[in-house]
Amino acid sequence: MNHNRKKLRWGILCAVLVSSPSGLLGLRFKDSARFASEDARAGLFANPDQPRYGLSSSGAQINQAPADQSSHRPASARLQSCLEALMAGRAGDVIVSDPRTGEVTAAWNLDSGLRDAYPPGSTAKIVESAAALEEGVVSPQEQIFCHRVPPILGEKYRCVHPPSGSAFTLPQALANSCNYYFTVLSLRLTPETLSHWYSVFGFGQGTAANGTPPGHVTVGRDARRKALAALGEVDIVATPAQVLQAYSAVGTRGEFRTLWSARERQKERLASRRIQLRPSTLETLIDGLVGCVQFGTCQEAAVRGVRVAGKTGTATALDGSGATHAWFAGFAPAENPEIAIVVFLDRGKGAHSAAVLAGAIFREYFASRNR
Repeated sequence: MNHNRKKLRWGILCAVLVSSPSGLLGLRFKDSARFASEDARAGLFANPDQPRYGLSSSGAQINQAPADQSSHRPASARLQSCLEALMAGRAGDVIVSDPRTGEVTAAWNLDSGLRDAYPPGSTAKIVESAAALEEGVVSPQEQIFCHRVPPILGEKYRCVHPPSGSAFTLPQALANSCNYYFTVLSLRLTPETLSHWYSVFGFGQGTAANGTPPGHVTVGRDARRKALAALGEVDIVATPAQVLQAYSAVGTRGEFRTLWSARERQKERLASRRIQLRPSTLETLIDGLVGCVQFGTCQEAAVRGVRVAGKTGTATALDGSGATHAWFAGFAPAENPEIAIVVFLDRGKGAHSAAVLAGAIFREYFASRNR
């Protein structure tokens, strides 16, 4: 019975995560419709072994689960024990993976992390950032001064970062999670463009065991709903696994890998695709995420001697209670990630609860690795 349950659990994982989103990955939105029609005429989508527009040649490659994973089993066991101690009595999900391979090395409530979807809050700001940079509506050096209360959204979304005497560049705004900056930036993007880039990053994609997508993306046409979507609120709903994969793809400079577990000793080859982003876009995102840990909202996730990249999120719960969910997503070391983490807590604030747990997990990982 236990064996069958494990097979079902990891079968769900594959069903959710193996299915690849649109092949139009990383194309500017205005180019994607043209390429889609060309693909349809050429019949490229009929053969999954053929490369698709938006994928590099390596995007057609697939990963084989390594035959011998025994070298890091003790470290994984210690990480799992640490995670269980941290999450005891808490409601939420945590997934820890190796972004180089997609292996899940530790988890808390994995089934829920694959299946259940919530507004991702400010963790979704990497999507708007990438969209604006790739579409050419902002440069990494352009500055926007924060006036604290975002236009259109009002006092509820007032910025909580310390006041700044100077304007923010995009990396600085990402590090400080500046709602004002990202609301202004959302006015430069069409709903179709923002929706396209959410798809590129894998939000609202995949198929659950019951045939329904885990999570959804809806970008409203009016300016307020679009701004809320840009901040990862209300109409944007994602699973912790989807958020983890998006951040892992940034850390690996575009490699979007399927999650898997060595516990099942999977024999099948595991899909990998590549998000096509300019090197300057990736470096801008990573600069912002590193800054978030060094001086922004993620300082509790810092590890001495390691450049950690991460982002917190505090998202309004959809149950009408007025409560907030807490998120953290990130990876380390920033220059060549070995570990990626997503933390979702059913109640809390990202900077004060999720980042604290992520920091403890990061520190246990690097301490175990160096033993």
